[in-house]
Amino acid sequence: MKRTLTATPLAISLAAILFVGAATPAAVFQRKSPFDGTWIANISKSKRHPNHLFKSAALTFTVSDGIVTLSYRGVNMSGAEEKGITTFHPDGKEHPLEGLPGGLEVSRWLTPRILKTVATKDGKVIGQSTFEVSGDGKTLTANLSGTDASGAKFEQVIVCDRE
Repeated sequence: MKRTLTATPLAISLAAILFVGAATPAAVFQRKSPFDGTWIANISKSKRHPNHLFKSAALTFTVSDGIVTLSYRGVNMSGAEEKGITTFHPDGKEHPLEGLPGGLEVSRWLTPRILKTVATKDGKVIGQSTFEVSGDGKTLTANLSGTDASGAKFEQVIVCDRE
């Protein structure tokens, strides 16, 4: 007995979807975070603390494999360049802060456009930040507060434009 395979419209549709899916690079299916990219501080829209003034700042966010990397660079009011990297683990668990013995970071996504972080040292909150990307993806607002190295409390809002 000879069997004949009949291609139904559903079978053809499924084959087409599987073929297109196999031919499309995996990167197309990876959802890019609204944070990814470089953001330039808009000083005129920001509310900076007098002890934390700067001439310019740029923040670069990279979100990959459940980790948020924030690279920053800028020029302080003395004209000196500053730069660094901070890593956030937005899983709601405590993670050690590099370069700060006894320091811990707890970060979590409040929404896909809002990242909240809290830094503690020896059980006391030393800093909090909320980073929020606007609905149109053009603006990032960083609300920062804490206690600086001199022991002074500060609050500031840094508004950044996407580069």
